[in-house]
Amino acid sequence: MMVLMDADCLIKLTKSQLKELVCKNFSVVIPRVVKAEVIDKAQKHADAEIIKENVHKKMLTVHKRQSPSKKGEDAILTIYHQDPIDAVCSDDRRFIKRLRLLGIPYITPSVFIALLLRNGRLTVKEAHERLEALSPFVSDSEYHTMKMILENWRVP
Repeated sequence: MMVLMDADCLIKLTKSQLKELVCKNFSVVIPRVVKAEVIDKAQKHADAEIIKENVHKKMLTVHKRQSPSKKGEDAILTIYHQDPIDAVCSDDRRFIKRLRLLGIPYITPSVFIALLLRNGRLTVKEAHERLEALSPFVSDSEYHTMKMILENWRVP
């Protein structure tokens, strides 16, 4: 599954220490403007160094095309319409409303936990632990929705 990720989602997955697992199990692409925002402009932050290392190790791909947009959201929309992307990853409510309006499939950071669980990459216990690590960075509604899903999880 190829996913196109915005800065908000990338940073939240990094802070919760979920990004490496996501990058190992999904093809994660970021626009150049997101790279500039997350790595180049925030060089002194520990998160920036971790993300830079992921790009260097090719766990995370910076999209080749340069978008004329200076905003990550606009660059994502441009790339989505040009290349085969399965979903956009964001946690920004305003951007998610735009994605819904445009009929673009999207996922939020906590959805990765459910996908990893479904694909056998996490146990239910590990999924709960990952959700707790992510909880400070996501909305209460996203947290409680995912918590309910995990509590009612049945092995297919």
